[in-house]
Amino acid sequence: YTSGTTTTPKGAMLTHGNWLAAIENEIWVLQLSEEDVYLGFYPMFHVGLSWGIAALKAGATFVIMDRFELEEYLELAEKYKATVLAGMPPVIHRLVNSPPGIEEKLKSARVIISGGGPLAESIWKKFDERFKIPIANAYGLSETIVVGTATSTTPRLPYTLNFKSVGVPIGYTEVKIVDENNPSKELKPGEIGEVALRGPGVARGYWKRDEESKKVFLPDGWFLTGDMGYLDEQGLLYITDRKKDMIIMSGWKIYPTEVENVILQHPEVKDTAVFAREDEMRGEIPVAVVVLKEGSNVGKEEIIAFCRERLANYKVPRDVIFADSIPRVHGWKLLRRLLREKYAKGS
Repeated sequence: YTSGTTTTPKGAMLTHGNWLAAIENEIWVLQLSEEDVYLGFYPMFHVGLSWGIAALKAGATFVIMDRFELEEYLELAEKYKATVLAGMPPVIHRLVNSPPGIEEKLKSARVIISGGGPLAESIWKKFDERFKIPIANAYGLSETIVVGTATSTTPRLPYTLNFKSVGVPIGYTEVKIVDENNPSKELKPGEIGEVALRGPGVARGYWKRDEESKKVFLPDGWFLTGDMGYLDEQGLLYITDRKKDMIIMSGWKIYPTEVENVILQHPEVKDTAVFAREDEMRGEIPVAVVVLKEGSNVGKEEIIAFCRERLANYKVPRDVIFADSIPRVHGWKLLRRLLREKYAKGS
């Protein structure tokens, strides 16, 4: 089932062939072999299942954790000399902000996986400087069996520090950018539109939702992801945001992730999420929910001023709401629709 970040979860009909394609893609992305030790903590379904089976199919050792606990994660990585680490943005954030000395426990690692959401530029760079472990930044959906594109560590595509890109299509996957209002119109490199994927990993449709399936699973095999992004001249894919999360204020398009990445640069901010609030005059306005670090007393105006120095004026949040936490699936994938429901009229 889909995660339900923008709407209710839908059952993606996935075949045995879909799963095999995904597993082969993951082996290729990580260059898995029998010499590897994969340390995983993802739940054993969806992404956890596919990455785990990929490791086993390649002949690697699979060390399974019940759930992510930082101390155990570090202990197991050191004990089994893990070469491939499961990760996600919050895990990488925890590692970056951990006490000095843990680098030694991860010295066997040659790559860490990230995906499911954007990783802030500041965190990516700090991780690279401190641990020197390449990040395999993967992009995919429930409807594509997890991975459609990824950064890689293969000889053909050497790893480079490019935190903005989610890499290139892998395996037999194809990617193109189309006009969000006219899927038959393909856009040029650099133009932002809706990301479309096609390949052996794409699902057959949604379970018992024929009308919804017809809207996104096109007759020629292309799947409209609902994500906005663009391709560069080298064919690297960049995700800007979810189509349904995009904010349109007085005709201006605002991508929440861009605003969130700026707010996360503030030294007193622990977490943040930006969403659209209805506005009679402008249609929608950007609103930021902010979780501060313990003991911080930063005010609303300081956050807004911080953004104004780093963003175009129309992208600056019109309101800031302070909260103890932000709703996420499994503690990491943002549920923006719940923020819209909870804070529709203010804090």
